Amino acid sequence: MKTFKTLAVIAAAWLGSTAALAATVPVGTVITGQVSGASTTLVGLDDGSNVTKLSDGFGDVEFLTGDFAVGLDFLSSGLLQVWNNSGDTGLPGSYMFTFSFAGLSPSLSSFVGLDLSGINGGDVSLNLIDDHSISLTLNNLSFTDSFGSFTAQLGAAAAVPEPGTLALLGAGLGALALRRNRRVAA
Repeated sequence: MKTFKTLAVIAAAWLGSTAALAATVPVGTVITGQVSGASTTLVGLDDGSNVTKLSDGFGDVEFLTGDFAVGLDFLSSGLLQVWNNSGDTGLPGSYMFTFSFAGLSPSLSSFVGLDLSGINGGDVSLNLIDDHSISLTLNNLSFTDSFGSFTAQLGAAAAVPEPGTLALLGAGLGALALRRNRRVAA
């Protein structure tokens, strides 16, 4: 019986881990951004509009504010790195961003701070608006250095295993249980 329980635990862990491995934001995803507050212009670095496609190199910034004070770099892993590009440790004022991701599958399920150690003061607000949009607000930030940054993480909704996968897993566990029962009975 102990072997069967161990197999069931391993199977549950495997199903959970495979669901979490789905890419959050595929390369080439179209991202539309807006900003208000200290800057009213957001420049996508593909063509200068507020729309850009995700490239996946670290430091391949997708957006800059019109005042060039904030850079935003999205990665396909769902990581968002926000850069202080002002050249000073202080980033005064409020920057309120919204981003919409076209055609995401699976949908977004979370947007949380990951590493905020680059910030000395001020407020960062991260919100999931819906299954394909987020908002980010920066209020009077103070960074640890003049070109500091912090990271946040987009999360994807967990993929639900297909019924065929669950049926195959159940059949395999059932066969193992029968085999074990026959061995014990003999």
